[in-house]
Amino acid sequence: MPIKFPSFRPRRDAYPADLWTKCPSCSEMLFNRQLQKSLRVCPNCGHHFRMSAAERLALLLDPGSFEERDANLQSLDPLGFVDQKPYPDRLTAAQLATGLRDAAVWGFGRIEGERIAVCVMDFGFMGGSMGSVVGEKVARAAEAALAERLPLVVVSASGGARMQEGTLALMQLAKTLAAIERLRAARIPYISVLTDPTTGGVYASFAAVGDVNLAEPNALIGFAGARVSAGTIAAELPPGFQRAEFLFRHGFVDRVVPRAALRKELALLLRYLRPPALVTEATEEEGAAALGLPAFRPLSFISELADRVLADGRSDEEEGTEPTPAGATARPAGATTPASATSTVPATDPPPVAPSRPAETTAPAKATEPANSNGPALPPDQAAVWERVQLARHLRRPRTLELVDQLADEWLELHGDRLFGDDEAVVAGLARIDGRRVVVVGHQKGADTEENIRRNFGMPHPEGYRKAIRCFELAERFGLPVLTIVDTPGAYPGPAAEERGVAEAIARAIAAMTRLRTPIVTVIAGEGGSGGALAIAAGDVVLALENAVYSVISPEGCASILWRTADRAPEAAVAMRMTAAEQLELGVVDAVIEEPPGGAHLDHAETARRLRPTILAHLDALAALPAEELVERRYRRYRGMGAFTEAAAEPVAPGRPSLAERIRGLIEAGRQSLAAPGRVFTGRPGGRQDDETSG
Repeated sequence: MPIKFPSFRPRRDAYPADLWTKCPSCSEMLFNRQLQKSLRVCPNCGHHFRMSAAERLALLLDPGSFEERDANLQSLDPLGFVDQKPYPDRLTAAQLATGLRDAAVWGFGRIEGERIAVCVMDFGFMGGSMGSVVGEKVARAAEAALAERLPLVVVSASGGARMQEGTLALMQLAKTLAAIERLRAARIPYISVLTDPTTGGVYASFAAVGDVNLAEPNALIGFAGARVSAGTIAAELPPGFQRAEFLFRHGFVDRVVPRAALRKELALLLRYLRPPALVTEATEEEGAAALGLPAFRPLSFISELADRVLADGRSDEEEGTEPTPAGATARPAGATTPASATSTVPATDPPPVAPSRPAETTAPAKATEPANSNGPALPPDQAAVWERVQLARHLRRPRTLELVDQLADEWLELHGDRLFGDDEAVVAGLARIDGRRVVVVGHQKGADTEENIRRNFGMPHPEGYRKAIRCFELAERFGLPVLTIVDTPGAYPGPAAEERGVAEAIARAIAAMTRLRTPIVTVIAGEGGSGGALAIAAGDVVLALENAVYSVISPEGCASILWRTADRAPEAAVAMRMTAAEQLELGVVDAVIEEPPGGAHLDHAETARRLRPTILAHLDALAALPAEELVERRYRRYRGMGAFTEAAAEPVAPGRPSLAERIRGLIEAGRQSLAAPGRVFTGRPGGRQDDETSG
């Protein structure tokens, strides 16, 4: 009988992960050390693996040139968010795994000698999601670039806005875009580098609006997830959908650059795109005014401090609750958001009116059965919130056209984006409300199935947002205030919308609102769903109807991601604190307007009657402000939104070293010990080694 010798050939599934990596594109097993030498690009098929922030900085910057700033910023837990584990536990785990405080690093560095401000995201930290710290770092990088007149380079790698921080994460879209807009006004170059993946709210904000957009080959770049898009059309997606080359073909990326050539490409761009020579303050103010933005004043905080000191002398009555029209519940004048956001109450107060009842005095009426009506009853806290979600989605709830019909004496609707077509999910036009000429822009759902199909269930395509931008600019040119009315589950996530640049359109719309030199009052009338809502909601004052909801993602979407099932949507709705009253507490909303008994869907006329005095009071107050002060206040409003702190200076300890790192460490320690003179090792082979140092 022949002797069968054991096989010593390693099986592919037995390769240790610390030493080998399988390429997801060609399935080749790659030795990790060789992969690092090839800049984490597969030598067989060219697949670009993801890089950490540290690896990315080492790739792009001159050796030893990086100077990190604000390394100790750390997110708080403004919502007390708990899914399968508390949000602080997720933060701690990510910090230990990456050695970072959060998902972005920013500072100054040089590329072939050219000094730049740079911000790099790390997908390894909670999927690179953008919360308060990421938004703050991008904004600080932009402000530093503006102050020192340096080019800004941002490298994105993110799954989108961070659900665990709710609408405070959503507000980072407005914060970062407002800061980028100031760079544009000052003619300072901004280069956006999109890597795998760049999706969601990050792509629909600063990542999409670079003066030059570069992308790595085959990087996943898009607004909605591929599964969502495929489900929307119930069909296979086109080949290469949401990849860098797809965006290049459709005109949203300037160049697709292999990683090995990226540093040279950036250096070449920086040599072409140089900030103009520093000009005098007067000339800079003139240039900024021509672009519709206030001039940057590095010491403007001094005048703000003086205003606060003067304000301290006001009477106790003046320091109490701001005058609020009947039926509205407002934040106290001194109230701040978790991030100590600057108050957005206009300097000229609305005329005093009769005091109002709290918004919570009217119990919501049931609109439809909860999502899990066939299952066990919801806990009371979930049931109350879920009823408000259902009321916000009620088929008979007043939308933009219904409210305008009750509010306006005249209404002239405008159509088209002047680029592609007209999107009926967004309506816009000119109106006269109590003698005041205004531009109105809002979402529009349907009152029945046929109209809902025609209006795409209130989910705009890019044309809807570009129509909104056109009307915003029209309002600015002719000195008209803007009223926006929000009611959408979100932007349309289908392939056609991606092809025509829905994320870029959202980003441009938010950016346009942050710089608009005319008053903006926003009303959250029903659903305020994600960036699709914020695209027309970055107002000077944000009001909400009592049963409206506002969220960074739909509760079903949040539950599907964090709980792995949409059945937990009521629980997600509670965790995200998405009701109007909770948004008021967070500082995202300025006042809550009480609805008629049973809900706004029961009485459109009465809902409009309750809205009218609050809208008009704020429009009048904002109209009294100079344009530059108006834009500055709006900038400070969104600049101050977020919840973070500055942690202790000690760096976060990295996670446990890999097996390969431990082996390399032992070998290196042995080499150093053997090379050191005067050291003698004694002991038996395989046993404990004792060392003695000669005298």
